Amino acid sequence: MNKAKKGLVLLADDDVKLLANLSDILDKSGYAMLTADRNDRLMDLLEKNPVDALILDLVMPPTDGMTGLKNVRDKYPALPVIILSGHGTIANAVAAIKIGAFDFLEKPIEWERILITLENALQRSRLERERNAFIRESLERYQMIGTSAAIKTIFGLIEKVAASDSRVLVAGESGTGKELIAKAIHLRGERAAGPFVTVNCAAIPDELIESELFGHERGAFTGAVAQHTGKFVAASGGTLFLDEVGEMSPRIQAKVLRVIEDGEVCPVGSSRSVHVDVRIIAATNRDLKEALRNREFREDLYFRLSVIQIGVPPLRERREDIPLLVEHFMAKLSEERKHPPLKLSVGALETLIEYSWPGNVRELRNFVEKMVVLSSSDTVLKEEIEFYLAGNRFQESDPPAGASSQTLGQVRKNQEKETIQAKLTATHWNTEQSAAELGISRATLFRKIKELRIQREQY
Repeated sequence: MNKAKKGLVLLADDDVKLLANLSDILDKSGYAMLTADRNDRLMDLLEKNPVDALILDLVMPPTDGMTGLKNVRDKYPALPVIILSGHGTIANAVAAIKIGAFDFLEKPIEWERILITLENALQRSRLERERNAFIRESLERYQMIGTSAAIKTIFGLIEKVAASDSRVLVAGESGTGKELIAKAIHLRGERAAGPFVTVNCAAIPDELIESELFGHERGAFTGAVAQHTGKFVAASGGTLFLDEVGEMSPRIQAKVLRVIEDGEVCPVGSSRSVHVDVRIIAATNRDLKEALRNREFREDLYFRLSVIQIGVPPLRERREDIPLLVEHFMAKLSEERKHPPLKLSVGALETLIEYSWPGNVRELRNFVEKMVVLSSSDTVLKEEIEFYLAGNRFQESDPPAGASSQTLGQVRKNQEKETIQAKLTATHWNTEQSAAELGISRATLFRKIKELRIQREQY
């Protein structure tokens, strides 16, 4: 049976006269109808027809309508059900709402009210379908790939954490997928239909981040020509992701702490506070415990942000995930660029697995894109991978002279400094190009330049 424009409605009532009258009203209002005068007939019609809504009488043979409702909810949980209740069945109608009915209407029926209720039920059903489709699409887009023990542990934490509103701190090197974890938590939680708002705390100058986070009033400062809604308010009802939270200045840390404690923000230049309902997920590639010891990060803010901690291992510590990641990126990128699917020789894949990937998953993804764009054959060989890697980024090198007396951390820092210095020199200190080729953000590059005390050569 074809649906009418407004949808297909199943009317279930053992009152033949009421069925006829209700069918006439709905027909004139643009709905298509099916009717049932028994509960067993009801389930048969639902199984064979794409029904959009059910109007169900609570007293209908051969069993009571409550049993019929339970059967419908068990098999068709997304179907909106409107209950019709006669005198003396109001208590049952209230119980029906608890089971999952959309609403109940008492007989005798007010036709205008049933049309409004039906329209509202169908509208909510459409919104829920759109929401679920959006969540499914987003989960597929932001899925994490891997079968290593470390990734399985993270998957388990995501499922547990998503069900709560607890604040989460995600820690790991740049490029490990910290934002993917934050999005996965958001999309699996009760706030999935709400906004997911990201703030990169390292990319916004300190004099602007207060306005970015909390908003400002028109005229609050030079250049504030219009009112601005801050990220906390924009994320209300959803999740605020504070990326690179370790780069916040002490002044902004204190203000964020106050918002967490009070649940209110005060825009710059305003005397009024605005209530916000936000879940906060923070991420950092810094060792915040070391920052605490150096008094660079507030202890009270740290403990409020790190109710749940998720550590993300670098790719070099979960090499067994590399083949799956390569396969995923190759398929996705080939499809996006309408490029024939590539294959890797055994030697090529082994070379990718052996490489250290200091830029982690982000670097691997960029490298696969390079293969997809530049490869001239359907199969990528080991020699081609080695050629790409030679120009991609730094590779593992022999330890410098005297390394035996250095700690592993010192050796890595020296190698990292030499690599960044060489890349900056090669690009004539084009920081945007250098960051892209190194597989890191510009904010991270600037921080590394400062930490490693990298100086620009004078010519």
